[in-house]
Amino acid sequence: MASDPQAREILYVVLLCFVWYGVSSGNGVILKTVLNDFPYPITVTMVQLLTATVLSGPLFSLWGIRTAIDINRTYYWKLIVPLAFGKFFASVSSHVSIWKVPVSYAHTVKATMPLFTVILSRIILNEKQTTKVYLSLIPIVIGVLIATASEISFDMIGLISALLATIGFSLQHTFSKKVKKQVKLGVPSAGTLCRTGLKRCI
Repeated sequence: MASDPQAREILYVVLLCFVWYGVSSGNGVILKTVLNDFPYPITVTMVQLLTATVLSGPLFSLWGIRTAIDINRTYYWKLIVPLAFGKFFASVSSHVSIWKVPVSYAHTVKATMPLFTVILSRIILNEKQTTKVYLSLIPIVIGVLIATASEISFDMIGLISALLATIGFSLQHTFSKKVKKQVKLGVPSAGTLCRTGLKRCI
């Protein structure tokens, strides 16, 4: 049986997952409302990323997360800046998909993220998964195919944008893992690096 510290940590992680899913769902609904009245996904993306960049500093200070990191300039341009551009591309694609198709369908397509993450991890990080992991991806693919075939408000641009967003976020997660391994940083520091790249790109 798990000890009290382990139980608290598990509860904390589960709570974070619920909060994350709740915020993500709310974000999708709000974005759909905004894009219906203001159909400019690139502008919406820039405002969202700029807001996140501005608010990151105070939030990091509030949470006691280290914000200043010394990294090599060559390394910065080689890894951090592409990571920031990837974030921008994935966000724009995600916003286009939410604009073109129902939020529920866009998030259904994004459920294929584990599939792309496994593929990209194999290519970029040379990570091999077990047979059970590969088999667990089959229901995801089948579910998305069924949802696509039965979607009333189907839009090809929306589908392609949702797939591009999913691939982009999967690539970002895989690339972030590679960055953290190379510089041996924790999760908060890697998030800071991403925000640093976003500041330069914006």
